[in-house]
Amino acid sequence: MNDGRVLLALGLLSAAQAAGACGRPDAGRPAESSPSQARLYVTSGLTDQAFRLDPETGGVVSTFDLDMRRDEVDEPHGVTIAPDGRHLYVTLAHGNPTLWKYELPDDRLVGRVRLGSKGASRVGLTPDGRLAFVPDYDRAGAGAVSEVTVVRTEDLQLVGRVKVCPAPHDAQASPDGSLVGVACSLSDEIAFLDPATLEVVHRFAVGREPGSPGEPRYKPLNLVWSPDSRFVHVTLSAAALLRTFSLEGEAVAEVRVGKGPAQLASALDGHILVTANRLDRTASVVEVSFSPDGRPRLEQGRRLELDVPYPHGVALTPDGETAFLTYEGEPGRAAGVVAVSVGDGGVAWAAELGAYLLGVAYYAAESGR
Repeated sequence: MNDGRVLLALGLLSAAQAAGACGRPDAGRPAESSPSQARLYVTSGLTDQAFRLDPETGGVVSTFDLDMRRDEVDEPHGVTIAPDGRHLYVTLAHGNPTLWKYELPDDRLVGRVRLGSKGASRVGLTPDGRLAFVPDYDRAGAGAVSEVTVVRTEDLQLVGRVKVCPAPHDAQASPDGSLVGVACSLSDEIAFLDPATLEVVHRFAVGREPGSPGEPRYKPLNLVWSPDSRFVHVTLSAAALLRTFSLEGEAVAEVRVGKGPAQLASALDGHILVTANRLDRTASVVEVSFSPDGRPRLEQGRRLELDVPYPHGVALTPDGETAFLTYEGEPGRAAGVVAVSVGDGGVAWAAELGAYLLGVAYYAAESGR
């Protein structure tokens, strides 16, 4: 950690401790769960923990300790749930970047694998859940090309490392499983991988005048696919834009969102998108319609005023009616999670916990996501 990061970490931890938020009163109690219950998971980067929350109330159901180095911060970052709801995957970003696998519904650790990379951010799964793709979000490498590590989830075996671009942050498989889209944050690109051959099959710039490697002008951070696998929606963090691309790289739609859009989530039918806007304490609701030929149109909907420091992660219920947003916190104010109505912006609940909250994943068994 550099000196600035150490000071920030100390400030965030102090805020969490002052609020009594590094653990909730019910944290760590046995989970009262069944496969039919909805589940919500978040990662706490500075306390090396993940939490399972009750999505109806925000109460902590169980707590995971991911502290591999007791004297260092390893930063749990990405979290995702397998399409069949049977397993949970969490990444550790620092030290020895690692992918952890838990069995659901009992939140039981079944294994972990060191990725051999310098960093790790989000984790994407193929639709059948058999392969995991973890980008090496190595910001210290400036313009140096980083990799996406590919893991076979059944036995947590490394099956490949694909050199892609500087500091890839997100890697998500298309719904039909034919491609994996990679957001290249420090080279202003989107790259597509073939999950069968583990080769880069296409790449394109996200703007007409992209920055040089290591000095991005747009900074694509995260992406989601359209339900028909024909388009990708991408948050351009440095430009405050959400832009939609065809597989050939044509920008077919865009809409301005809040400052510093980070994570992005989609309703199951693809008609609602929500961005967590890290730099202005908001989330943006974007309405998606489709032309007769299936091309998406984007329209700015409601701006959700969250009044929380540094919104980062976002997950949606399948119907797109409720958004769950993590926020990082700041010195003097703890991190936490807020559940918000997408329709009217009403806050259903807010929970302070952990420090530097990043990833979030929601699963409802009846919808398969």
